[in-house]
Amino acid sequence: EKRYEYRVEWPRPIDKDFETARDLYMTPEAAAGLSAIDDALDESRSTLVFVNARPLAELLGSRLSMVRQDAAVHHGSLPREERERVEAGFKSGAIKGLISTSTLELGIDIGTVDRVVQYNSPRQVTSLIQRVGRSGHTLDRTSRGVILAVSSDDAIESLAAVQAAQAGDLEPIHIHRLALDVLAHQIVGCALDQGGTASWTEILQTIRGAEPYRELDDPTGERVAEFLDHLGVLRQQGDKVRVTPKGRRYYFENLSTIRDERRYPVTDLTTQKQVGILGEEFMIIQAREGLHFIVRGRPWKIERIGKDGVVYVTPVADPNALIPGWDGEMLPVPFGLAQRVGRIRKDIDARLEKAGVPKAVAHFEKAWPINKTGAKRLVEEHANHRKTGAPVPTDDRIVVEAFDRFLIVHASFGEVVNVTLGDLLEELLARKHLVRFWWTDPYRILYELVADTREIDVEALVDDLLRIDDETLEGGLKALLENHLPLGYYMKGIAERFGAIRRGLTVGEGDLRSLEIRFANTPIYDEAVREALLLHADFDRVREIVRKIRTGEMEVVIHRSDETPTPLAYPILRRYVEAPELFSPEAERDEILDRMRLHLSSEPVHLLCFECGHFHEEVRIGEMPDHPECAKCQSRILTVLGWAAWTVRDAYAKRTRKLDLTDEERKLLTRAKQVADLVAVYGKRAVYANSVYGVGPTTASKILAKMQDTEKEFLNDLFEAKLKYVTTRPYWNEPQAKPKLY
Repeated sequence: EKRYEYRVEWPRPIDKDFETARDLYMTPEAAAGLSAIDDALDESRSTLVFVNARPLAELLGSRLSMVRQDAAVHHGSLPREERERVEAGFKSGAIKGLISTSTLELGIDIGTVDRVVQYNSPRQVTSLIQRVGRSGHTLDRTSRGVILAVSSDDAIESLAAVQAAQAGDLEPIHIHRLALDVLAHQIVGCALDQGGTASWTEILQTIRGAEPYRELDDPTGERVAEFLDHLGVLRQQGDKVRVTPKGRRYYFENLSTIRDERRYPVTDLTTQKQVGILGEEFMIIQAREGLHFIVRGRPWKIERIGKDGVVYVTPVADPNALIPGWDGEMLPVPFGLAQRVGRIRKDIDARLEKAGVPKAVAHFEKAWPINKTGAKRLVEEHANHRKTGAPVPTDDRIVVEAFDRFLIVHASFGEVVNVTLGDLLEELLARKHLVRFWWTDPYRILYELVADTREIDVEALVDDLLRIDDETLEGGLKALLENHLPLGYYMKGIAERFGAIRRGLTVGEGDLRSLEIRFANTPIYDEAVREALLLHADFDRVREIVRKIRTGEMEVVIHRSDETPTPLAYPILRRYVEAPELFSPEAERDEILDRMRLHLSSEPVHLLCFECGHFHEEVRIGEMPDHPECAKCQSRILTVLGWAAWTVRDAYAKRTRKLDLTDEERKLLTRAKQVADLVAVYGKRAVYANSVYGVGPTTASKILAKMQDTEKEFLNDLFEAKLKYVTTRPYWNEPQAKPKLY
């Protein structure tokens, strides 16, 4: 039997990690993970580092290349030549570390792998087994893998994945049944098998012989055939089906169900070699000339976008270059794994109740395959949660936490179930006009409400959940389809596979919405709904959860947090709320200030000279001198421009030409001049101050006038000003700004 060894490491940042974080514009936690990868490469001849998405592969590759030259990146959006080059380099030993997505999970020959490192939780058990199996790649050798966790959720989820792998508890395989696009293709294929004309009865009989179509009924089959007739793919006459010339082309152009997305080759102008590929969504939404982005682990500047779709670039030195996103890559944490996380929380809770923190830590250090620091941090987090008086959420206990204007539903059900449940709960809250925004992760659903939860009857809301009816379920399904499932995205691929639109067609966001109208009441729409619900919703599980709540098999507990949220609520607040520092434990203040400084240092700002009007586009604050000057006239009277940068620039130009200004333009120019005066006196510190969320020139002036002796004191004053703004902002009469994240 094949042997596996797994270990979870959750490193705590040390002094050198904070230095690395400052130098490479990273968080201290990410820097600690980078140090662990660097050490792993030093300790072995060949290390595979798996990540869950291409943007993370590029980011890690970029940062690792700053400290060593024997590491490379491998993923599906790199040109084949580049992938083959790094595979050969790894096989020969010239490359010691390969940072890869799932492209190297399977059978590509890259030689012997001494060690596998999984950065972040693998999110699914099958991925963990497959990836760790790349080391010790024979039956008689032990495959060894280390999971590097960067947060408490990451660590406990990784432990759950290891336990499931050791128990052989793998995710179930979801089979696509009655896929209508495949059905359409097979109808045409069956007719072509008979020379282009066939009996409709025989076609249905043949298709029903395949397991996924065993339950195909006559009306569904006939509806698809009628739609193909409408498209001109085939013609029906009684029981006879005849494939048209267009139908023959359709059949052979749609042999694959893999969606076609236009890819844009990236060419290095200095070598004329292709260095990468950019996806359609990135090109439509973000790409522009002058943009810095990372591909192949290196930063590049877009010099020109050719009419033929080629993106011409030159290399630049920019650690903060944008990471192109590839949607749909991150595997959702499944229900079974999230439930196992809930059971681990239950074990920790029981051990703390029985023995206290020191003995619980000692027990789990031995019981879990995790480093001592990681075990201690997990146990202490749960102990601190219990100190708030809140129960610990488990596999069979939902905790509804009310804090400030937030409602946090702690539910260990995984991403798909939580999105589905979240939509149903939103349906209940929306009836009372209570919801502003909402978000989910595998273990929580977070609602930002329009009022403080102390003014809301949370108990009545939970009671509504217990009485959830079919009408509410139907309303939740409708809301899920209309607001949260990417129907247009699915519809484009399905329409291509039906032959209704040309494959590889570039479609903008507005056009995607129009597809929903164009193909309403057609098999294309029905298939888009089927695919989206299969992959992104689970109403059967939600019904089962509601049933268990009613029967008492699942407990629902309400907890009101007065001054601060519970520690187990913090991960989702930190990720989505406009000022996560507001909810941080006081002990984390130094780390928060360091994170704030890192963010501000890497923040690109626009500057406008009030002497000559020269516009400086996207200058990073951390790279400015202590007293920044205009690149054109050397004046120090520079203003920092935010969201209204171009409006202020144009207003300044109008004033210079003695044109009439609107009241809004005068207001913006007055504010900009106030900022410019501060920059002229205080230099870069004034740029920092006026770049903090919620800090305007009046507040900045008061802070700067204090002339703090240390950077830490200065940042702390900015931090306090930001907190004051965020805590008082909900009570202003003006419309609120959208949440902003650091």
